[in-house]
This record gives sequence, C-alpha cells and structure tokens, in this order.
Amino acid sequence: MSSLRAIHLFPWDVVDEGAQACVGAIADLACNTVILSPNYHRARLFRPRTLGFYNRPIDWCDFRPDPSLYEEPGLLPPINPDARCVEGCHRAAEAARARGLDVIISVIGCHNTTIGLSHPELCIENACGDRYAFALSPAQPRVRSFLGSLVRDLCRQYRPDGLLLDSFSYLDAVHREHHELMFVSPGAFGKYILSLCFCPASCDRLRDAGLDPVALRAQVVKLVRRAVTDTPGPRSPEAERDELTALLLEYPEFMAAARVRSEIVHELLVHVAGIAREEGVRLHSQSALLARPTSRVWTEGAGLRTRAESCEKIFIQAHWPSAREAIHDLSWAATVLPADRFVLGTMTSEDNVATEADLVQRAVAAKRIGAAGVSFYNYGLLSSARLGWIRRANSAIL
Repeated sequence: MSSLRAIHLFPWDVVDEGAQACVGAIADLACNTVILSPNYHRARLFRPRTLGFYNRPIDWCDFRPDPSLYEEPGLLPPINPDARCVEGCHRAAEAARARGLDVIISVIGCHNTTIGLSHPELCIENACGDRYAFALSPAQPRVRSFLGSLVRDLCRQYRPDGLLLDSFSYLDAVHREHHELMFVSPGAFGKYILSLCFCPASCDRLRDAGLDPVALRAQVVKLVRRAVTDTPGPRSPEAERDELTALLLEYPEFMAAARVRSEIVHELLVHVAGIAREEGVRLHSQSALLARPTSRVWTEGAGLRTRAESCEKIFIQAHWPSAREAIHDLSWAATVLPADRFVLGTMTSEDNVATEADLVQRAVAAKRIGAAGVSFYNYGLLSSARLGWIRRANSAIL
C-alpha cells in the first residue's frame, strides 16, 4: 500500500476555484488524499492566491445536518448562509473520488465557540471560575452525545475513506483568541493546571476517583498565585517542561486528576470509534490541537497510546520552524507506538517551513522512519510557489 500523501482543503476554496479545478491541482501535487473540513471553527484566513481574507465569525456547519440523528439538535451551530460552501465539500468529495483520490473528513469536536457562547454550562470551567467558551468539556454527557451524533451524521453524508478527529479532548487554557494577552505567565505548569476542568460533570468524575475537587481547585489557585507573584522572569523551554513533569510527582493529586481526564477522553474516543465502526468508516485522530511537542499531548487529556486504542492513524502535529525539530518530534512519537501508526502533519507556512529543501527533508525523513505518510496544511492558504514545494516533497517519497 502506498503511503498517504494528503492535503487539507476548505469548502470556500472549492467555491472560488471549482471542485474539479481544486482536485485537479491537488492530484498534480502528487497527493493521493484530500482532507475536507465540513465543520471548521471560527477563523480569519488570508489566502495569497486569491488575495484577501475569508472570515468565519461563526463555527458554521458547511453541511446540512440530519436533525433526527441528534438527541439535542438545538446544539448545532447554524448552517453557513453561503449555500455554495455547503455544497463545496460534497462537490470536492465527488471530484476526488472521480480522480481516484481518497477522501478523509476532518471533524472539529470540543473546539466550538458558537456552542460554548450559547451554552456556557457545557464549557471547561477553570479553578478561578472562568468558562472557556472555545472549549467544550468532554466530561459533559450532552457534549459526548452531540459529538457521537456529529460523527454518525458526517459518516452517512460523505461515506468517506476515513474521519480525522480534531479536538476530541480537553483544550489548553491559552488559545490565542483575538487580543488574548498574558503579560505575566504562570509558566507551563500554571497554564496546564488552569486548563483543569471543574465543571459539575468533571467534578463528579474527580469525586468518583476519590479526589476532592474543592481542595484541588484551591491548590490550583494557590500555585498559580505563587507563580505570578514570584515570577522569575523568562523561563527556558527545558525548564518549563521539567517543571510540568515535576508538578505531577510533587503533587500526586494532579497526577490522579490527569488520569481522570485521560479516562474521560478515552471514553469519548471509544464512543465515537464505535459509531464510526458501525458506519464502516476508519477513524483517525490529530495528536493534539495546540500541545507541542508531541511528548506533551497528554496535557489535552489523552496521550498517543490512548488515542491509538480507538484510532488507526495518529496525525502528528509536528509544526516546528526547522526540519530537525519536526523529525525529532516524529521520532519521539515512534518510541511510543510503531511508526506506521503515524502521519507527519506539516503546517506549510512561512513560520514553520523556510525552504523547499526543508519540506522535502521532512517528507523523506518520515518515509525513512516508517511513518504511514505525510499531510500538508492547507491548500487555500499557500502560494503557488509553496504548493510547488509540496509537489516536490511528495515526488521524493513516491
């Protein structure tokens, strides 16, 4: 079986260029798989080939949901008012299959600000009482039900070769929202404990595990207050990683809480995996949403092995400014699971990939390590020159 060579495609780019043209261009890049996004989150995206921004102020559904599949259809965000986007994914899927390309549907899970703003009771609640509107809590039964129905709906609508789960986990406290500012940082360990959820459903799970949510909450506040009061100034990445590890050893209650989070995310993944299996669709997962490096994906509630129990391939988000760092990240992952369980994900932006040779080096290294393939992000966000880099990277691993 040939290695996966995938690229993400947005429905609004299909609208601008046409499904046949997009898929034809993707095939010319030597890609064999298209990853489509029918429920992408809020974003403001600059597109260098068409010039200008595409603005998504709402986490629109770029598909027409079947309300009968949802226990609570009122949770669904609105359908994109641009009907062309709603049809874009379907047209692209049809065109891809006609060209012999596989189709993977990317599914956004707990990262949904539209639902979060309308239903704050479903969001992560931190130790200070803040609700993270961008982050639904996977401990909430209503969230789990909704995400299971979403997976079934997209399986039936697209009958894809696979589903790629994105953000089916807890999210970090820092999300890079619009004008999000943190002048004084509590450090990596402080940010992590500020991501711990104390919504009622999460607290119930903590109690079931023999933990005291009130005491744990107070401990988080105490440690964060100390960190921002006695801040030592800039920390090195190595020191921050060591501090985060030490937190779990010095305070066993945080290790126990991490295990509870992992159990919650594992149950969610098992739930949606069962649905995908019923629908005859392969299930894959991103390694994490924002956690970097891959050795820290556990901070979002599930490590690589937990994800791999329910998902066939793990797409490693090795978004680093050098090939050396990206290759190291993938190599570390291959010490935890067989390399053929991984796909190397590459954000092919100026910040992450400086040269064509750098991108080719990443793809070749992934093949040498034995990874299942490579995935490039994103067709509409790249210049023609950078798309050419993808063609040469793919050609190097054929």
